[in-house]
Parts: sequence; C-alpha cells; structure tokens
Amino acid sequence: QEALSRSGLFMLEPYDPGKIPVVLVHGLLSTPLTWMDMYNDLRSFREIRDRYQFWFYLYPTGQPFWITAAQLRQSLADLQGNLDPAGSNEQLQKKVLIGHSMGGLISLMQTMESGDDFWQVLSDKPYQDLQGPELARQQLAATVFFSPNRSVQRVITLATPFHGSRFANDYTRWLGQRLIELPSGLRSTAEQLIEDNPGFFRDTRLLTTSTSIDALAPGAPIFTALDRAGLAPWVHYHNIKGVSPASSLVGKFSEAGDGVVGLDSSHCSFAESEITVQSEHVSIHRTSTTILEVRRILLLPDQQRMDSVR
Repeated sequence: QEALSRSGLFMLEPYDPGKIPVVLVHGLLSTPLTWMDMYNDLRSFREIRDRYQFWFYLYPTGQPFWITAAQLRQSLADLQGNLDPAGSNEQLQKKVLIGHSMGGLISLMQTMESGDDFWQVLSDKPYQDLQGPELARQQLAATVFFSPNRSVQRVITLATPFHGSRFANDYTRWLGQRLIELPSGLRSTAEQLIEDNPGFFRDTRLLTTSTSIDALAPGAPIFTALDRAGLAPWVHYHNIKGVSPASSLVGKFSEAGDGVVGLDSSHCSFAESEITVQSEHVSIHRTSTTILEVRRILLLPDQQRMDSVR
C-alpha cells in the first residue's frame, strides 16, 4: 500500500518544454535507481542533453503488469494535461518509453489497441452485462479496454519477456503469493465485482490473488492477448535482448538467454531493430553495448507519423 502511494512519474530536473521526454520504466523487484548508470552515461553526450529530458516511473512491482500499464497510462495522460492542456507542444508528442524486463511489457501496452482481447482473458460474457458499483466497473474497464497513447513515438524494450519467463515457475509463484500483497483497493474492488457477478469470470484468481510473478508465467492467457492486440503504426519499436556468457554460472545452468528470459521469449518480431548483447538479465541496461545502442536510437531522425492503428 505504501509503494502504491509513492508510485508515479518523477523528474530529476525541472520540466523543459523544448525537450522530448524519455520515460524509463524499471522491472520486477526494482526501482528507478536501477537506471542511474544509463541516465548518467546518456547525459554525458551533449546531443542527448540538448534533445531529451528524462522522466522515471515508479510503481509497486508485485501487482500484475497490466494493472501497472493502466496506471502509467493514466499518469501520462494526467501529466500531459497539466503540462500542455492545449496539446500544442510538439516535443511532448514525441515521447520515448524505455522499459527493462517487465517494464518493457508495461511500456509496450501504452501503444496497443486492446479491442476485446484483454477482456476475454477475464470473461466470455459481454462487459455490458457486468454488475456492480460504477467506480469498480470503470477501474476494471481501464485495465482491459484501452487505445494507444498518441504522444508516444518510440518504445525501446530491454530483456523483455514477450512470451513469459521460466523464472515464473511453481516455486517462485507460490513464494510470490505469500510475500506479495496486492493493494487493498485492488482486492476490495475485485471482491466486490466477484460477489456481484457469480459465475461471470473465467477464473477469479486473475482478479484477486494473481501477482506479477503469476502474470509472467509462460502460457499465461495475457500473452495471447498481447500477441493479438493492434500496434500503433506511428510508433517505432526497438529491442535489446541478452545472453549470458557461456563461461558464467548463469550461462552454464540456464536455458539460452539472459538467465531469466529465454532468447525465444525476448525476441520481438515487430521491432525495427533488435540486437543481442552479452549480459545477464539484471545488468543488461547497465552494459556499455546497451547504452550505446539506446544512444544510437535516440539520435535517429524523426520519421513521418502515421495516424491509424493497424
């Protein structure tokens, strides 16, 4: 509950209307402090300092990532409304999101058209038939019905489990359910809707006890919905995946990948660029190869924007 109260977008410097925001989204069991190496290195380049400002998103990592995605969606909309209510600042329409691990999924979901795919993970009945308090219905709707953020131009994903992670096994999921407590507001909303709609949901655990570790399990229904969701055609996607050195302990005893996310899962089929770096999962965003690739991407020229969702 305390983590939820401290979540949100943070800036280390005053807002500059002349610079493009880069939003850094951390991963599971992490905080914005994990970005300091990349932040300091990128800002050492004058062309980056002159063009970009950096924002950090903090969130409670124990909750399912689709809930965090909805909260980030609202935080970005609120900040956009406060900084540029008329929508006239071109720099704010060119936001870049950079997400590490689970943060990559949260960032990706800012640029998707949900359709009914995410709702059908929860229920095969029409949303219009859902009974309950209007506020509870609206909170649930915000997590499963959404459109791409038109102010986001690029998304860079790092060591992101596009199809889940074998780290989310039976033991870690069991442990997570005992160590991670969902915010009381989320639990009470879910319990109210379940009580008001007996037999309405496919699996009530998706609403009440699912943690971020449960959500990342390979084969989880959410990944089918992610695969089906439409992508905003004006957004440019870039991906960086890691592979643990064969000589390392992780490299010797884990599947091909970064020790947490396998290479197949970290591959992004729709990325305009994708590289593989020698790095373990927890340090990929701090390696020089990754930072230089992010710098290269940030210095790409602006490309023509398309205005329809495919």
